[in-house]
Amino acid sequence: MKNRKILILGVGEAQLNLINEARNLGYYVVVCDMRTESEGAKLADKFYGINYMDRDAVLEIARKEGIDGVISNSEPAMLTVAYVSEQLGLPGNSVKSIETLLSKTKFREVQKQVGVYAPTHYVVLTEEELFEKIQDIQYPIIIKPIESSGTRGTTKIEKFDENAISKAFCLCREFSRNNLVAIEEYVPMSSYSVNGAEIFVSGTDVFWEGLYLQNRSSQAPMVPMNEIFPAGLSDNEKIKIKTTVEKVLKETEVKLGEYNVETYFTKEGEVFIVEINPRQGGNNLPLLVKEHSGLDLTRLLVSTAVGDMSYYEEVKNFTREYHFITQQVVFSHQDGIYDGLFIAKELQPFVKWIKEEYQKGDQIVNGINAGDVVAFVDLEFEDYETQHYFTDEIEKYVYPLVRTY
Repeated sequence: MKNRKILILGVGEAQLNLINEARNLGYYVVVCDMRTESEGAKLADKFYGINYMDRDAVLEIARKEGIDGVISNSEPAMLTVAYVSEQLGLPGNSVKSIETLLSKTKFREVQKQVGVYAPTHYVVLTEEELFEKIQDIQYPIIIKPIESSGTRGTTKIEKFDENAISKAFCLCREFSRNNLVAIEEYVPMSSYSVNGAEIFVSGTDVFWEGLYLQNRSSQAPMVPMNEIFPAGLSDNEKIKIKTTVEKVLKETEVKLGEYNVETYFTKEGEVFIVEINPRQGGNNLPLLVKEHSGLDLTRLLVSTAVGDMSYYEEVKNFTREYHFITQQVVFSHQDGIYDGLFIAKELQPFVKWIKEEYQKGDQIVNGINAGDVVAFVDLEFEDYETQHYFTDEIEKYVYPLVRTY
């Protein structure tokens, strides 16, 4: 068998796991990005210094190299991934499918089409349109970029406040890749907990090992505070989430790949799918799924992208051994100077690894966006009770030490 060739779009941190896994599998790795000095560029067998948003330029390289598959973890690049795979008949999804998932408007339309819960939703280009449309929505409302990643720019408005709304609109325009901004009714959560899932799709098969509980801090409810495996859901709740998500996936006609899903239950018990991102989730989620279940989603994503189904066939049948894994995503609740990470002595025996995003003496800010994370702390417990003894009030046991100005 010839050495398989994989094209990876992007050389940033989010792509390194893909590049390293492709190398581990013995594939020939071709990478496209403008950042010539990044580590990913140096790891690749062949590097092209081009803008991966230029679909036709990437397609020309893909043809020239004779690639067997193309992937990325960059949300903006996913449309290029779909375009190349569709044009060359490679494993992957149609441009239409990915456009639907990436567009908050099209995604809400699909939810309504299949009869699952969806909030009232409008898209605007100008501030004038925004103030016209919000007259038709009850408060609280959410203002967010149409095409963005993470929670960047997303703002909750509790009541009419012209200055706050105008400021939120301007912020969203900064983060929106197509300059469009969405406004929709805020769907009340029954708690500060979200049911997330890192799932893998291949045809009609969906791997659900990555179902997790994500708690939000009362001080910053728009950003994740921790991810907890297992999710602690009842069988009925799991079925409702899986059924609802799979209805939407079927309608969008996605066929392959890893998807990051965010859902929660409304006060009436309906499953509200906030979004389905056509890429691996951030915050180390594929690693956490592997620690929890043994399923290596990165290996699954990389290998199936080039038509190598050996690991897919292996994991369809292997016995899972589940572990109690929690990752604390550490944010600061004030601006100041980072003075290190506090971890209570009683929690320290459960720490697997720590990743600090700042060094002592660095300036940090009050965390309101996903990009404001200070550190990640990975924990493994021996049972559910011990896990939740700590995680139910985790900010008492793990927090950044901050010196105010």
